[in-house]
Amino acid sequence: MIRLLLSLLFGGVTALLLAFLQSTTPSYAILTGPIETAGLQKDTVSSRTFSVKVAKVLRTKTIAFAPYGKSIERQTEGVWLIVSVELQSNYDTMTIQAAAIEGASGRLYRQSHRADGAPRLMPSKDLQPGLPTTGIFIFELPEGETSDMTLVLSRQPSPQLDSEIRVKLDGASVETRDRVEIGANGV
Repeated sequence: MIRLLLSLLFGGVTALLLAFLQSTTPSYAILTGPIETAGLQKDTVSSRTFSVKVAKVLRTKTIAFAPYGKSIERQTEGVWLIVSVELQSNYDTMTIQAAAIEGASGRLYRQSHRADGAPRLMPSKDLQPGLPTTGIFIFELPEGETSDMTLVLSRQPSPQLDSEIRVKLDGASVETRDRVEIGANGV
């Protein structure tokens, strides 16, 4: 009788222990998610694969650029956010395929395709190891999202077991202009 009670007690404790372990184990998505590195706008933020330094952040209602000699002007109901950066790869040639702004609500706003063809866009540039590369990212987002922003960069969308850099943007240093002209020399 005592053996039966001890077996039942041991089985119950084992079941409780397994239930506890299952409830505290992170999900597969968390275990294989991005390897995040966070920093502030004033700093150079370095991950295992690349580093970024935010040089300037501009906010505007109108952007203008001239790809292939034809002048294009784009306006928005929200705001355009132009982030000028310096990027450097640490080990191999790569491109930054995924860039987003995390707004005040926590939503992610990916790069705007309405600005495709603008000079100095970073997604069109290769990063070479040891050679700093400068360029811009252009985002279109609602004005209410600009009070608290984070720049999120990675080599690929939804990185798994790969570097992701999150740069907290300083709202006080965001320059506001009515119109921004993007040229070969930047903004």
